[in-house]
Parts: sequence; structure tokens; C-alpha cells
Amino acid sequence: MNYVPQSLVDEIEQLKDLWKFDDAIKKINSILFKDPSNEEALLQVADIQYRRGEISKAGKAIDFLNAKRKNEDPLGLYIKWILEMEKNHRLEAKKYLQKALELTHAENHEIMRCYGLCEYRYGNREKWLGLLKDSFSLNNKDAEVIYNLIELYILEHKYAKAKSMIDYYHRNHEKLQTIDKEISYYDKKVSLLERFVKTQTIFNITKDQFK
Repeated sequence: MNYVPQSLVDEIEQLKDLWKFDDAIKKINSILFKDPSNEEALLQVADIQYRRGEISKAGKAIDFLNAKRKNEDPLGLYIKWILEMEKNHRLEAKKYLQKALELTHAENHEIMRCYGLCEYRYGNREKWLGLLKDSFSLNNKDAEVIYNLIELYILEHKYAKAKSMIDYYHRNHEKLQTIDKEISYYDKKVSLLERFVKTQTIFNITKDQFK
């Protein structure tokens, strides 16, 4: 990937955080003017257009990158999956993610987690659970993976396992990793699920008393 000075990357990221997308694009264009095939700059274009809701424009940048890399780059395929999912092209999206999974030899925990979600959408809960467990074994500090596991255990009415994973979340809170969300987002979600699990546990105990 072509080098972009970190100071310039930091400027672009700050502008994106402030939703000053036009200013960020100007910075990126200063790179692309000199180097039209700069991969890092094209990824920035795709990210900005995605944030703007311009999925087709984001797709053009990623299609260019994937063609340049002969559709053999897991990151490009992963991003393509995201964009196709935004367009509700689920079958097409799954193909990109499946290839990304193969290219990473099932060693990227985020790609594995997302592929598990694809399986779930087609009713394959057991496969989703297996893939989530594999994802967790690769990175047991990813807050999204832990949250997904709690959700799935609840869906499967495995409340003891859900509680165990909630306890794990609290014990390792200071070490948890996030990608595009603040940890407070997961704190709120897990708190709601924790209350639900407690309610179900009390309900089941009460129900057993009347048997």
C-alpha cells in the first residue's frame, strides 16, 4: 500500500470525526492528484462516501481497489461485503465475505464473526454459534464478539452461558477492544441483556416451584 504521512492521515481522521467530509475529501484529493492509484487514499474515499450514505460512490473506489488487487485482498472483499449488505444484496455479499474468510485461512476474528452473521440470517444458528466461538478464541477481548455471544446464548435460551459471558465482560472490561463504537455503547447493551437474563432466571426458578 502506498505511503501517506501519518500527520496527514490524522488530519483526515479529525475532519471525518467532525463530519467535515468536504474538507477531508480535499485533503485526500491532494494525494490522489499526485498518485491516482494510492490505495490508502482510495480507502479513505470509500469510508467518507459510506459515512455520507453514498454507497454507490463508495463502491466505485472499492471496486477499483479490488480489481487492482485481483480480488485477492481480504480487506477489500470485507468492505465490499459491507457495501453489498447496505444495498440488501445478501447473497452477493456473502460470496465476498466467504472468499475473504478463505484468503485469511479463517484466522481473522472479525471476518469470521461477520460470516457467522451471514449464516444466522439463513437460519443456521448452530453454525453462527460455532463461528462466534472460533472468533472469540482468536480474540477474546473484542467487545462486539462478546456481545454477540451473549445475544446468541439468550436466543438459544442458554441463560447460564449468557450470564457467564456477561460476567466475563465485566471482569475484563478494562481490557476490552472496540472498533467503530465507544465502550459505553456495549455497556448499555450488556446491561439490558443482563437484566433480561436475571428476569428469566427468576421466572424459571418460580416456575419450577409450581411444578
